[in-house]
Amino acid sequence: MSAARISRRQLKEDTFIATTLKSWEYVREHERPFFIGLIAIVCIVAVSGWAAYSKKQTRAKVSSQFADALTSFRTGDLTTAEELFGLIAKEHGGEEGVYAGYFIGKCRLESGKYLDAVQAFDTYLSKSGSHPYFHDAAMEGKAVALENEHRYEEAASTYLELAKKIKTNTFMEKSYLRQAAENYRVGNQTQKAIEVLGTLLEKSTGTERRDIEVELTILRG
Repeated sequence: MSAARISRRQLKEDTFIATTLKSWEYVREHERPFFIGLIAIVCIVAVSGWAAYSKKQTRAKVSSQFADALTSFRTGDLTTAEELFGLIAKEHGGEEGVYAGYFIGKCRLESGKYLDAVQAFDTYLSKSGSHPYFHDAAMEGKAVALENEHRYEEAASTYLELAKKIKTNTFMEKSYLRQAAENYRVGNQTQKAIEVLGTLLEKSTGTERRDIEVELTILRG
């Protein structure tokens, strides 16, 4: 049967043709919303791609900045190192930004700016929940800074807290307890020193245990 002899009813009964015509009519009727939606999808894909690229570029940049700051720190250029770590901590909130706070504390500690170091270590510790790698080192750095400021009781408390909440350096527990006891002793907190040494005694054996027993006898008078 030729195309000229196909009736309108037969055309409608042809499922493929009917569906095609309906789709075309729908597009014609909704032409503007359709193309607006298409443009919106294209824009979303483009923006997502750019965001991923930008994030990758930013991460590469901050990694490079962090490496430069570490180089300055390791070569003893503490002023430059602190400035670079400060910029990273200010501009980036990710892993590098958090760890930069720890190194700011290290720069200040080694520069003799002890109270500023305590502040920097506290800032890092407040953010170290998801980035705890330098937790123990920051606590120890804080204790050293307080000790250098002759704030012995605070230093002892920090060492004691560290001994109870060690994240990575579990092998240092007895050393931290020893430092806590010594700072309590120097700070004229004899009873607290005795209590810490008692805890240390329970964890010690051999010659080390004997030396602690002698020290406890002297402190008790």
